Amino acid sequence: MEKMKTRPDVELLAPAGSAAGLRAVTSAGCDAVYIGGPKFGARAYAENPGESELADLIDYAHLRGVKVYLTVNTLLKEKELSELPAYIRPYYERGLDAVLVQDFGVLRTIRRYFPDLPLHASTQMTVTGPQSASFLAKQGISRVVPAREMTLEELRKIREKSGLEVEAFIHGALCVCYSGQCLLSSQLGGRSGNRGRCAQPCRLRYETRDGEGKNIKGDLLSPKDLCLLDRLPDLIESGVSSLKIEGRMKQPEYAAGVVSVYRKYLDLYFEKGRQGYAVKEADRKILHTLFNRDGFTDGYLRRHNGPEMMAFRRNELSQAEEKKRADLYAFFCEEYVEKEKKVPVQGEIRVRAGTALSLRTTVRERNEEYVCALDQKAQKASARPLSEERIKAQIGKTGETDFYFEKLSVDTDGSSFAPMGALNQLRREALSGLREKLLAPFRRSCMEPAAGEGGEAPDRTFQNPGASAESAAKKKNRISISARISTDGQLAAVLRNPDISVIYIDSVMLFDTSRGSKSAADKAMLYVEKILKAEKEPWIALPYIERNGACSVLYDSAPGLIEAGLKGFLAGSFESATALIERGLGRYVRADAGIYTWNSEAKRFLLDAGITLDTVPVELNRREIASRDNRESECIVYGHLPLMVTAQCLRKNTSGCDKASKQLVLQDRKRRKFPVKCVCVFCYNILYNPVRLSLLAEADALSRSGIDKVRLVFTSESGEETENLVKKAVMAYKDRIPVEIEGELTKGQFNRGVE
Repeated sequence: MEKMKTRPDVELLAPAGSAAGLRAVTSAGCDAVYIGGPKFGARAYAENPGESELADLIDYAHLRGVKVYLTVNTLLKEKELSELPAYIRPYYERGLDAVLVQDFGVLRTIRRYFPDLPLHASTQMTVTGPQSASFLAKQGISRVVPAREMTLEELRKIREKSGLEVEAFIHGALCVCYSGQCLLSSQLGGRSGNRGRCAQPCRLRYETRDGEGKNIKGDLLSPKDLCLLDRLPDLIESGVSSLKIEGRMKQPEYAAGVVSVYRKYLDLYFEKGRQGYAVKEADRKILHTLFNRDGFTDGYLRRHNGPEMMAFRRNELSQAEEKKRADLYAFFCEEYVEKEKKVPVQGEIRVRAGTALSLRTTVRERNEEYVCALDQKAQKASARPLSEERIKAQIGKTGETDFYFEKLSVDTDGSSFAPMGALNQLRREALSGLREKLLAPFRRSCMEPAAGEGGEAPDRTFQNPGASAESAAKKKNRISISARISTDGQLAAVLRNPDISVIYIDSVMLFDTSRGSKSAADKAMLYVEKILKAEKEPWIALPYIERNGACSVLYDSAPGLIEAGLKGFLAGSFESATALIERGLGRYVRADAGIYTWNSEAKRFLLDAGITLDTVPVELNRREIASRDNRESECIVYGHLPLMVTAQCLRKNTSGCDKASKQLVLQDRKRRKFPVKCVCVFCYNILYNPVRLSLLAEADALSRSGIDKVRLVFTSESGEETENLVKKAVMAYKDRIPVEIEGELTKGQFNRGVE
């Protein structure tokens, strides 16, 4: 039978939603934990520890050989970013092992203030391929957590081409949306997933109709829980170096139980290799009993999507099943939550008359020792000398310390005596000294960076051009209007209006084979010529998610298209943007709203990469927009905004895939009807807000905020509707005439914002 001669550098990474959770998963056998502090984590409602408690937990974990990764995996507002260095500093000085980040501004700030602190790119960054991973490697990222939707082959390519460590989820809840690209909770109730406050509206029941018109109800947006216990060899052999368990919002008993099972099978694989790897049904049942959502799925490792991954039903537990779960939780509580894992120590104590009392302590696993000797000497006993058993009993009282003596030898002459207080002092000082010696390698000192050190100092020179009435007046009528279109009818409408300066052609129009047999590049050339003829700027709007080089043919043809007059690309995903940057085409890239710039440092990150323009984040309110640097930014002021982009296909999951790129309707419990577009050419669904965003009445406010570029986004509008809407937008932004649009409208987060 094949055996692994050496253990690979693979870690079992566990969730810690609280101090008790960290101690429990440490006892259960994890190699590392990820945990949030009091700020900036993607689980704002977890029992995250406070500052001093978290610093102590870092020591607790390090003493037991466990790494600690801090989650700062949310988007930060400008004021919050200024608080970040002081927030990180105490954890950095204690020896924090890494920080998990989503925000480019957070990445940039930590690189400046803590250049030697490892950074991990969160799955919230929506890394879907080797281009974005390779780009992040150049920015100082050491590990990437790719999108959960990646297959084994995609994970392998990311690892091989980027050289980064790859961390992948192996157990727990799955989001139906690409992480970082979901605005459903934010737009419906102001609780943003990008701020760690997702209300999980996707777990509610919805209904739709299949191809035959049959009404289908159920948890249509709720995937089953992930379980990759049988797939561990595949993941390890694909190059994944960190195996991540989801569950910071779950109880410590759950997390510890899951860790204990995966620890068992990782060790089995390390010992016996793939041929000796076999999962027992009893262990599968443990995981199933701890928690499951309509069973388990092995996720996306070998498939792109499918109904077998979805939890369509809600099965209530029977009384017998509830009892089994309660008993199992009680077992793991007793085994891992209530029992604290202590560090085994070898001890050698000397009690000999006329010599100093001394205790040598050794941690063999760490190859560290500490010798403590007191000034006080043992004395010749006048009556009852201390026996070896009595000395062992007294020194062995490690109590509330981090240690226990697994072996304690006594060197005594059998006729000596020492006060119990002296032995207690010896034990305390020896274990305290050993503790400090074990933790010393983790300690760091922190220095403020000089100007420009570790990255450019923030650009604080921006003055809001709306600071005075005079400057606001100068801005009047200088706002340019662009339009993103997805049909030829919409294109014809915007071409006819002389006040539309920029047109973004949806890339679906180029790749859709129903529009003819010409290649995407040839179709792009035809659109470029048509738009140039109307004296407007042609741009190509790339997909919201790109995988497996789906748009490579456009990138290969980009030099010729640009020479012919194409102005560039609106990148919907980080993978698309970096694919162009890596080809030296960054100056022809604009970032769409899914590439977030909530703060000036995030925007500077993109500008330094060569990207020429960003999109104002749709979750910012009017005050936050007014406080940001809006030079070279474009603001979306009209359209059905995408609330969710998912690899799952509503049509395939309910009636079967026909690759017809149809639009469906999803209805929630309040009878709201959400349009769902099947984007078959890139194989994802877009769930749109049924209520259109309209900021046409906010032209003056946006102008005062320094915005001089606005964008209209057309999805399902007819040519006639598009033409009328363009006219009204021109009246609002060019002529500053108040206008009204018929139908239900929203200003999104413009007034309220998100927490």
